[in-house]
Amino acid sequence: MANKNKRLILWLIGLMVVICTVTTLSIVLLMDSGPASLSTESKWLHVRLTPRMTEAPGTEGLVMDPSDLPPLTSEISSAIRKAATDDNIHGLLVEIEGLAVGYGQAEEIRRAIAVFSASKKPCTSFSETYDTKSYFVASGCSSIAISPEGLPLVNGMNISKTYFAGTLGLLGVRANFEHVGDFKSAVEPYERDSPSEAAAEATNALLDSLFGHIVDQMAAGRNISPQAMLALINDPPITAISAVERSLIDERVYRSALLDRLDDDGGRVAGKMYMGDDSSSWSVKGTVAVLHADGPIMSGKGGPDMFGDGVIGSRSMIHMLNTLRDDDSVDAVVLRINSPGGSAMASDDIWSAIESLKAAKPIVASMGDYAASGGYYIAMGTQRIFAEPTTVTGSIGVFGGKMNLAGLFEKAGMTQFEFSRGDRSDLLSTVEDFDEADKALFKTFLEGFYTTFITKAAQGRDMSKSDLHAVAQGRVWTGLQAVENGLVDELGGLDTAIVAAAALAGLDSYKVDRLPERKGFLDQLIEEFSNPDGDGVRLMIPSLIPGTQAGFQTLMTLERVLQDGGVAAMLPGQLTIK
Repeated sequence: MANKNKRLILWLIGLMVVICTVTTLSIVLLMDSGPASLSTESKWLHVRLTPRMTEAPGTEGLVMDPSDLPPLTSEISSAIRKAATDDNIHGLLVEIEGLAVGYGQAEEIRRAIAVFSASKKPCTSFSETYDTKSYFVASGCSSIAISPEGLPLVNGMNISKTYFAGTLGLLGVRANFEHVGDFKSAVEPYERDSPSEAAAEATNALLDSLFGHIVDQMAAGRNISPQAMLALINDPPITAISAVERSLIDERVYRSALLDRLDDDGGRVAGKMYMGDDSSSWSVKGTVAVLHADGPIMSGKGGPDMFGDGVIGSRSMIHMLNTLRDDDSVDAVVLRINSPGGSAMASDDIWSAIESLKAAKPIVASMGDYAASGGYYIAMGTQRIFAEPTTVTGSIGVFGGKMNLAGLFEKAGMTQFEFSRGDRSDLLSTVEDFDEADKALFKTFLEGFYTTFITKAAQGRDMSKSDLHAVAQGRVWTGLQAVENGLVDELGGLDTAIVAAAALAGLDSYKVDRLPERKGFLDQLIEEFSNPDGDGVRLMIPSLIPGTQAGFQTLMTLERVLQDGGVAAMLPGQLTIK
């Protein structure tokens, strides 16, 4: 009996300890529900933009730990906007160490900076060097500083495309492609050594829209005319001294001196410490899930490979969409797309899953740097589409075909013989060219898929097929042009799309969950080596020649898309905007 009483007393003591611990923890959580523990003294928010900054979670690679990673671009933008109305923050320092993101993400960050500047709080940008993209971001600040001997090379915008016809010719490989759409120039880099007239026309129109927009934005930020801004770009100051003299830059200052000055003016709080959830989980009444679709679109399993290259795998994406559809705790979904496209069939499978989710709860699309071809395909089924003015989108068209490797086999000393039954059994043979009958047959298949593409797009955009076809045909547009053409509903970033999704769900308050989750080393290691189906997408290609990896990765992406007669819905070649 005594032992039972002793156990009862110990049990009660243990229960009291648990209650006290939970109570203390609850008090701590309530006191620390904000993004950072700031003193009552107003401080400067110090945000660093680094080349390691990424658009989507889950693309950080196996060798990195999530706790050591820089914030996502959307997290940085959200924190800056929040700081604009935070009485504990009286200034913003944006330190630009390099931008590996595209113009769409750069614009989202710049817009947040402009919101902060509009609050009449001081905002300073600092960098050792500025190119056009980083200066575009910095121009949202009220003051721009540079290292005393820094390089201010704000010299315009450049679009580069790689053409592989010469390389394939040296290897003895002949491209056999068919396409649908007058502007579907995705096949050209493999068949030509220069752009066609139609491709050059489309690219120049794209560049005119992008360049005109960033010039206008930079001019507005610097309170000068677009003509004056263009003059600075066309005859750029090349030294920090001349940049200050010509008012491109406001101040030459060493980083340490600038930081000392801010530390004397109330001190600084690091951006990563300041960032947190948009709302306290104790008061919110709903959840908006942001599902990132980042990278080329492929059939099978997606996610990052061991080195962090993101791929949208249809199987993985469909699983996440279905999970969000069935999760009663999720009220609305934002599909954040940053993709140049890829497999048309995989895109169609994802579109179907989006249609299923849309029947259960609101889903809107937010376009980042790219949401073109297959990237547009998965956006067109959502209830509303938002894009940045600088987003590259559209490219509604398809192509397909094969590579004839007979010459390569011959160079390697190999001979391949084929034995066939059936007049068209060699349609996808890798050692024979298409004959005219083959071309006609394959073109029929592509035209059928293109009809499906524009039909579904027209339904999603509430347009006639003829009107949709007029702005399709593989033509690439900026976000500005896409709104004018009816392909996008509204200009705005991820924050705007989140607000719209919450409104569609009737939410007054909500928290934001970003998916997929960032994983630690062990979780990624298990995923990498526990794939029994062997269908994971692995596109990392060692590069012996600097600057060639992206091009060869594009070739490998195309090879995977086109295997077994697949249809490609991709941007033309490796389109790089600098």
